[in-house]
Amino acid sequence: MARHWRHRRDGLSVLLAMARIHEHCGWDDLRFPFTRDRLGVADKPDYDFTEHGLLFPQNDATEIIHISDQMPHRWKIGSSVRPHLHFVQDEAQVSVWKIDYRWYDNEGDPTVAFASGVANTGFAFTYSSGSILQIATWAAIDLSAISGLSAFFDIRVYRDDNVVAGDILGKGFDIHYIHDSIGSAEEYVK
Repeated sequence: MARHWRHRRDGLSVLLAMARIHEHCGWDDLRFPFTRDRLGVADKPDYDFTEHGLLFPQNDATEIIHISDQMPHRWKIGSSVRPHLHFVQDEAQVSVWKIDYRWYDNEGDPTVAFASGVANTGFAFTYSSGSILQIATWAAIDLSAISGLSAFFDIRVYRDDNVVAGDILGKGFDIHYIHDSIGSAEEYVK
């Protein structure tokens, strides 16, 4: 990969990778471990201090975690994102996970309606036995209407099923996104 130095008028030297686009593009994770996220009403779901995660109960979609953050400057503006949840699966039956979400530009309307009750569409791994760290996946979310750097989002994550008995341990939620740069050259403009 060829590298070039560019000297900016403000005295900041920046190393720029001037190579084929795919050499600095790719997928990355925006992570939200369940050890730091805001719990719902009455501090639910419960936290499991032994196994380090949140306990999502059977048949109770009111125990929700809330995530609010912004897309990194590396994100390819307008590209789709793929949310997923890491949880412990202990049996062949599969739980139903749902998210409510909204994305908006800085300077956009932060009160836009949520897409609500969006159920996961699959699982990353085939369960065979014991306890495994499973990944619940969702269809890609189209963000082509987002045009600005650092788009903001709000997400609610919850379990909504009566299929698997008892609590399920959630370990974290993250979003796969594609990036097309190492960041932005300016603070608020890519």
